[in-house]
Amino acid sequence: MSKISEDIILIDGLEYCNWNRELFDNAHQAGLTAIHATLVYWENTEESFEKIRIWNNLFNEHNDIIVHAKTSNDILKAKQDKKVAIIFGFQNSAPIANDIFLVEKFFDKGLRFMQLTYNNQTPLAGGCFEPKDSGISRFGKAVIEEMNRLGMIVDLSHAGKQTCIEAIEFSNKPVAISHANPTFFHKSIRNIDDDVLKQLANKNGFIGLSLYPYHLKNLGECTAEEFCSMIKELINLIGEDNIGIGSDLCLNWPDDVVMWMRNGKWTKKIDYGESKDKNPKWPKLPSWYKQPSDLKNLFTTMCENNISEKVATKIVGENWFNFMKNQF
Repeated sequence: MSKISEDIILIDGLEYCNWNRELFDNAHQAGLTAIHATLVYWENTEESFEKIRIWNNLFNEHNDIIVHAKTSNDILKAKQDKKVAIIFGFQNSAPIANDIFLVEKFFDKGLRFMQLTYNNQTPLAGGCFEPKDSGISRFGKAVIEEMNRLGMIVDLSHAGKQTCIEAIEFSNKPVAISHANPTFFHKSIRNIDDDVLKQLANKNGFIGLSLYPYHLKNLGECTAEEFCSMIKELINLIGEDNIGIGSDLCLNWPDDVVMWMRNGKWTKKIDYGESKDKNPKWPKLPSWYKQPSDLKNLFTTMCENNISEKVATKIVGENWFNFMKNQF
């Protein structure tokens, strides 16, 4: 069994948790280096600034184990200080409304990832749930240029295929799909097909592999061995340097939050997302990945499934860090 080094970089490329001391401790005790934390889904501008204020209170309250990271050097310092670096991300562009100047205002508050869309059409781009994907709009191109200038990562996790292709091509910096899996593994609406994955890798883009059940083969019954087989097949497709983990863990929330994630305020009808049985509750997680600390265990699992220690080290964090340090 491979023993994980204390020096290893462990980065989860996306979590959406209702954070408290217990969850911070879980990540800290496992030695996680950094977590890209979702702040926003459907919130408007004012609500999004309030989310940042709440996080600043969390940093003050738990400053012995977490720290806000705005640069890649902040991530390294957090590792040195034995703290978990928190990186801010928005899962939607709703907070900037139609105001490009808000991109820099949020950047100044620490925002380092922003998705162009969350499933639906936005003023910037087309979402993966839309029957017709618009691609990138004029405004979307202007926002991508501004994000490139500032050092904010363009995240395409909930974008449609045409939007992904256009954003990969248009952006002058590599883009990320922070939390999704290949469609060859599971044909989820949210997962990514081979064409996009190849184009992503050709432009030095990045994919964080998701543990959210609707993105997995056999949902919550997906085995660690199946997940590792997916990783090996993906390495054969795009190489070992553009892959990390974006677990999409959504912990410590009541069931009505998953329905809010799907419905926001955009519909009066009930949207069940990718739930085939119209499940209004959080889906069951795989037994082997239920908390932030399980990223550390995944390293051992990969090694046990014939992924070399060198490659496993890259996938659990080193690749994410190398991607981020070229952006902020």
